[in-house]
Formats: sequence, C-alpha cells, structure tokens
Amino acid sequence: MLNSKKGGDKIISVYWFFILVLVAGGVFLMVSNFYGHPYDVREVEADILANQVSDCVYYGGKLNQNVFLVPEQKIFSELFANNFLEECGFTFGSVPEYYFEINFYEYPVPGNSLYEISKGDPNWKTDCELKDEGYEKLVTCVEKDFFAKNVDGTIYFIKVLSMVRKTEQNVKQ
Repeated sequence: MLNSKKGGDKIISVYWFFILVLVAGGVFLMVSNFYGHPYDVREVEADILANQVSDCVYYGGKLNQNVFLVPEQKIFSELFANNFLEECGFTFGSVPEYYFEINFYEYPVPGNSLYEISKGDPNWKTDCELKDEGYEKLVTCVEKDFFAKNVDGTIYFIKVLSMVRKTEQNVKQ
C-alpha cells in the first residue's frame, strides 16, 4: 500500500505544478496587459486646466477685479492678459504642452468676442477640429462656458478652451 500512495503523490504534484504554472502565467498576462499601455489622461488634464482658468477669471460669484481697468466702461486690462500666467499661478515650463483661450462675449447676444486671453501654442486649435475626424493622437481639447456678472451688473458669456498635447507621454505609438 505504501507504493500506491507514493504514485498518487506524484500525480498530485504534477497537477499542483500545472496549476502553479497556470496561475503564474495568468498573473503575468494580466500585469503585462495592465501596465503595457500608457494611460491617456490628457482629457482629465485639459478639464482641470479649464476649471482652474475659469476659477481665476470668475470665482465665488465675483469676476476677477483685474480683468477690467474700468469695469463701468467695459475697458479690459491688457496687463491682466499679459500677466495671466503669473497672476493665476500657472507655470507651463519651457516646452509648451498646454494652451488655453478665454473669450468674453456680451450677453444676451453673443456676437464677436469682446476680449480674448490666450496662452500657449495657438496652432493647436486646428487639431481640435481634426480630432473629430479620427486623429486621436493630436491634442486633447475641452471647452467650457459660463456666465459671469460684473460689479456694475453687466453679464458676460465666457468661453474657455483648454488643450493638452503631451502625446509622447500619453498616446500609444
């Protein structure tokens, strides 16, 4: 009887080895599949950028006081536009990977933009239109719009367009 028991142990050890190899192979395939592709977080980054730009222009029910030189006369401040990055605490770095554009329109009839602030590479705007045609490896664009009330009661319609490039870090080649 002892001999028959040893033979059964050999069969169980073969099955045990097979199960061990099967589990290890499955874990390896799952990990390589999970970490083998980069995450494309550009849309989330563009959304966060649009929210931060919007908060800098209009926060807590108040339009930023530096947007206008004279709010009653609707004279926009070029100093605010030129120093927007410093004023709002943005640092884009030496290689531009971000772009945003803020347009102020008169309410209730938005015609031409009254005032525009933009920072980054404006050539990316055409990439937003191409993305709808299947060019996903270009920049990622997010557009937000909202209404803002000035201290004198004037209401503005504001559009924020934000773009994130970062294709080398986020897009599978």
